[in-house]
Amino acid sequence: MNTQADPSKEELILRAAGDVFLEKGLSGARMQEIADRAGINKTLLHYYFRTKKNIYARILGKVFSAFFSQIEEAFGDGSSFAAVLRQFIDRLLDLLAANPRVPLFLMQELAQGGTIARDILVKTLAHQRMTLPKRLVALIRQEQQAGHLGPVDPIQFMITVLGSCIYFFAAEPIVREVLASIQPGKPFDREAFLAQRRQSIFDVLYYGLKKREQSP
Repeated sequence: MNTQADPSKEELILRAAGDVFLEKGLSGARMQEIADRAGINKTLLHYYFRTKKNIYARILGKVFSAFFSQIEEAFGDGSSFAAVLRQFIDRLLDLLAANPRVPLFLMQELAQGGTIARDILVKTLAHQRMTLPKRLVALIRQEQQAGHLGPVDPIQFMITVLGSCIYFFAAEPIVREVLASIQPGKPFDREAFLAQRRQSIFDVLYYGLKKREQSP
């Protein structure tokens, strides 16, 4: 057997495994089914990944690495809070739009306790030396001290940003049904909706956080 791993074959396995994990979870997934979905034999699957837990961890690792790499780029030297927030929202929505099944995969993992996700997250942050959460918290506090932002817990704000961006992709079928009931007969334009969603999230979060002048 060729001992040189084929990146394209590895990616094929990860995509197939992701589908199986979404359908059956980690405990219900079987290596044979993953191999069948990937169109390879089980021996080759074991050559690339010895266990299904290894495959599962690799998928989570790729998700976290892609997320932090994209969001890290939102920070530029001297960027204003508004610019960082807009870039944060734009890049996260772009990532989710390109990988719409990621939220469901993560929700399923968290529903099972999230142990593997926590371990992979810690390793990803340590390996890539990313300080994104701390930097965002520091930026919010800096803006608050300058009198530009109102009193809000930075951690709560970050969770709100993530939830606002992720929800549509996690609940798209429900969102579509609600919109259809409100606007019967109007076809759903996903691209236009996401563009509107992008601006709406920024407006609600940014202007909701901006410090208001005291009313007379």
